[in-house]
Amino acid sequence: MDRIEKNNRGYSLVELIIVIAVIAALATTLALSVSLIFSANAKTCANDIMSAISECKITTMSYGQGNVRLLLYRGDNGNIYSRLQTRDSAGGSWENGGEGAEKIGARRCSVTDGAGNELPDESGAWEIYFDRSSGSFTDQTTISELHIEGGSRHYRIQLEKLTGRASLELVN
Repeated sequence: MDRIEKNNRGYSLVELIIVIAVIAALATTLALSVSLIFSANAKTCANDIMSAISECKITTMSYGQGNVRLLLYRGDNGNIYSRLQTRDSAGGSWENGGEGAEKIGARRCSVTDGAGNELPDESGAWEIYFDRSSGSFTDQTTISELHIEGGSRHYRIQLEKLTGRASLELVN
């Protein structure tokens, strides 16, 4: 009589534990990578806002007798933009300076003011003005604090009215 051998081998408990451990390691790596990508977007956005504020201050101090303002807003596509504008007299119209609107952040970044209000669209843009004689923020400046969040990072930009200084700090 011929003997038929059956292959009843399955997976051992050790093999199963190793596969689960590898899957858990890959999932953890993927989650951290996604978090770092969104965190990098927030850092870039915060640094770009700081650069736009500095450019506005420098332009204000060197612009002669006219006025300069910086607009911060969220575009129709959800991205965050800054626009530097100038005008020659108090009654004149605002002209876009430089190349117009500059993209400074992606949709994935959340930007709020100190009261928790979301960044508005262009029609309600936040305005930043500097006083040409002292370099301080004027009363026309509509915000005093910005919060930029993305991924696991939260940055705060504090605008000090009297000195015209903007400081960036990592909150968490």
